[in-house]
Amino acid sequence: MLTRLPVRLAPPLAIAGATALPRILRGLCTTEAPSKAPPEPLSPSELDAISALLPRLLSADHVPASGRLLSAALLLPGSLERLPFPSLAAHLASLPTLSPAFALLTALRHHPARPSPLPLAAPLLDSLLSLRRARDAASVLRWLCRPDSPRRPDATTYAAAVAGLCRLEDPKSALAALREMAADGVQASQELREAVRDAMLQDTRIDEASALEETMRLPETGKVVELVDKLLAEWEP
Repeated sequence: MLTRLPVRLAPPLAIAGATALPRILRGLCTTEAPSKAPPEPLSPSELDAISALLPRLLSADHVPASGRLLSAALLLPGSLERLPFPSLAAHLASLPTLSPAFALLTALRHHPARPSPLPLAAPLLDSLLSLRRARDAASVLRWLCRPDSPRRPDATTYAAAVAGLCRLEDPKSALAALREMAADGVQASQELREAVRDAMLQDTRIDEASALEETMRLPETGKVVELVDKLLAEWEP
């Protein structure tokens, strides 16, 4: 018969700091990374420097650099409200082509913060209309109404575009702007209705002017969209 020998279990190994190990692991799992201080807004002197540099870059045909500068500035808090967009828009409107303007608008469209382009586009539209550049103003409005636009025009921008194009005797472009305005559910004011009517009458489109004025009074802006689509499809120079 085999003799049963007693089995002794070895004592647990003593590990230095074993009691502290769970606490250390918990600390590794829960310790948060040190938070970074939020970026500070641009100082007045920095705003002045950017305001002076952007037009110089554009005039020297350094359009990509101006786009990068504008994009970097917009990463800082409060820049969209504080940057001098009206003066920048006036400078862009004074250039012979809209290529620099669209380059900056495109930089805004691809910006990670997705800022609204209206602070730049709205005064640009006004400046172009003041310079009687109706075709270019209509191009800016079409850009704002693109499917990938970060922000469509607001009621004020629409009204300025429609009224300005009527004033410049471009009723077809005014109707296109009115169509986008109605598609967004924005109703035309009485003053704007009269401006559209007068532009149509001046273009000897008497029946169309009467029908459009009556339709613009309706609360359903979809009726305006339907009629304008019909008028534009049948438009003859």
